[in-house]
Amino acid sequence: GYGKSRGGAGPSEENIYADVTAAYQYLTETLSIHPSTIVLYGRSLGSGPSCYIAEKASKEGNPVGGLILQSPLLSAYRVAFNFRFTLPGDKFSNIDRAGNVKSPVFVIHGTQDEVVPFWHGQELFEAVGVEWRAKPFWVLGAGHNNIESVLRPTGAFVDHIAEFLDIHVKARTDAKGKMEVMKVKDAVERALNK
Repeated sequence: GYGKSRGGAGPSEENIYADVTAAYQYLTETLSIHPSTIVLYGRSLGSGPSCYIAEKASKEGNPVGGLILQSPLLSAYRVAFNFRFTLPGDKFSNIDRAGNVKSPVFVIHGTQDEVVPFWHGQELFEAVGVEWRAKPFWVLGAGHNNIESVLRPTGAFVDHIAEFLDIHVKARTDAKGKMEVMKVKDAVERALNK
């Protein structure tokens, strides 16, 4: 459904949701990973499938441990047009899902984003229920594709994610959860230093 995937069906919003649902079900059903220990991470267009799963899990009464949205879009149409409502045919309408997410949500957005306007991150943050909002990370001067490189010299990118996990993700309270988060933090740092 996305990228270089093969099969009869081409990329579509529905196929992307089917793919992310299959991946999520593999984690929760096959590997028996409890939703409260899963932190979803959606960047740009990936914010759509991440918001979809976070809302779905919340509505099913098993919310995920957290949701991180980097450079998220309100919806596909709103990237090009400043609409204040969802039009028929709009895709990845995160703005319509955010209020239904019952998990901590951390929004990261560059203030000079040239692809998805900065106000998308701001409005999506405002759409999240107050009790689920983590302090957002507005990266001054960063664009759409350079947040990590702008912050690499200071380590602030990884530090802010670790802070979100430390403060907001319930799964971190037990020793196993802390060990898993440290593995993730180490993996992110290795990826950024390549």
